[in-house]
Amino acid sequence: MGTKRIGLARIEALIENLKRDINWGDGTTFKGQKRLVEAVTNASAATRTLTAAESGTLFTVNMATVDNNLTFNLPATATSAGVSYDFCFLVNSDDDADFILQTAEDAADIYGGIVTLAANSTVDAFSGVSSITVDGSVAQSTEGLRLSVLCDGVNWHLSGHIATAVGTVHLVGAAGTTADD
Repeated sequence: MGTKRIGLARIEALIENLKRDINWGDGTTFKGQKRLVEAVTNASAATRTLTAAESGTLFTVNMATVDNNLTFNLPATATSAGVSYDFCFLVNSDDDADFILQTAEDAADIYGGIVTLAANSTVDAFSGVSSITVDGSVAQSTEGLRLSVLCDGVNWHLSGHIATAVGTVHLVGAAGTTADD
């Protein structure tokens, strides 16, 4: 038996020519896979531009620190089809701490609503706004609030829920308030 050696150039060529798509087929199960979770707080006021690489991230939000706002700028829609983010509020907000979610360009809007889960549910609906604010000065009962946004390549779509008294306004929408303004 001899030794069969493959040169480095041949190994590199084989690796570079590998197909990058894997057809897992029906019935494939992945166990132990979790999505990325990132804790964010308003320990200091901050503005952050989200990236497509962060798509699928669950942000756990704590807005309990006095008077510090957090602003999240969504990425440009033209390169973000299929990009999504979730925000879950872990505690009630400070009365002057706002959480702001805004689009990156004037042509992109946010559509959707947040369902109030209390008896006789209502929906805070938004149609064609550029910015959504969880307004701490209006209501602080944000524990359990979940916001999800998904991009279709043109606009962002909002969904979520909050367990609070019907008629309590938590979210305020604004048109023409984008990261590029």
